[in-house]
Amino acid sequence: MILALILLICAFDSVLAQRTYCQLPDPIFNDGVKNSTWGDADPSDWNYLNSNDWKSKVVTCGASFQSPINIVTTTATKESTFPAINYILKSSTKNYFEAQRDYTKELEGEYDFITAFDLSNSQYKYYARQFHIHTPSEHQVDGKNFDLEVHFVHQAVEDGEQSCNDIRNKLTVFGLLFQQSNTATDYEVFKPWFDDTVNRVTSFDMNDFFQRMTDKTYYHYTGSLTTIPCSQTVNWYVFTSPLPISKSQFKQFQDFLDNDDYFPNKANNRPTQNLNGRTLYKGTASFNGVTSLPVIEASWSSIIQMAMLLLVQLIITI
Repeated sequence: MILALILLICAFDSVLAQRTYCQLPDPIFNDGVKNSTWGDADPSDWNYLNSNDWKSKVVTCGASFQSPINIVTTTATKESTFPAINYILKSSTKNYFEAQRDYTKELEGEYDFITAFDLSNSQYKYYARQFHIHTPSEHQVDGKNFDLEVHFVHQAVEDGEQSCNDIRNKLTVFGLLFQQSNTATDYEVFKPWFDDTVNRVTSFDMNDFFQRMTDKTYYHYTGSLTTIPCSQTVNWYVFTSPLPISKSQFKQFQDFLDNDDYFPNKANNRPTQNLNGRTLYKGTASFNGVTSLPVIEASWSSIIQMAMLLLVQLIITI
């Protein structure tokens, strides 16, 4: 009986810890194209040399609300509601591991949630799933590219507080810009991409990047993924105050993109897309730093565990 109750506790804990992520729509391929993968073995394959032809492979890539864009700062509208970026403290058991991508450097894992507003002023909860790099930057600011752009990709979840059916933008992406600096030191979190002795990140705090910013200005718009299938379900926040990156670490990124057949000029940035009437908003985010408040799954799990343990104790004493 006691063993069964212990197993029941574990089962409850496992169920509550699982997250139901809101899924992106399936890609719609053009006539004669059944799928589109990275490379050049088939005419349907995509790479950065043929980025202007992606719409001939996947319908969505030719749609109206695509990313990245040139952020014309003088055309932005002041945003009425600002996000408070306050990542919950990452559990030491949840590591970020390198994902095998031929077209970028990426770390994947699970980081606790943020809340973000979409353009309808509705607030939703998103969990950080991965981050990856583009060089030069995909977004331009008044026609200027920066040396590097990191995308922090957050995915919405369905739980007792929100439904995926109500969330138009299933992803919220923070775009952070980087510029080379002679005085910058290497970022520890980037080292797994180039150091064979390191394959995971165990102490990464996402707040570190945001707290380094001297200017918290961002530009907010609705757009798409910047790689195939170009799904138009992204809530974009692009922070325009560039962070420093060392010349040596930046060179490591460029050296990764050394195949001219895939990466012209050692670049993996999609060309900017037309705004097509979309409203561009400007705001200033607040950064409250790390908090040790428990996430909701952990709270309910702890309550159920305590209840089950009390039940076990009651049975033993009877």
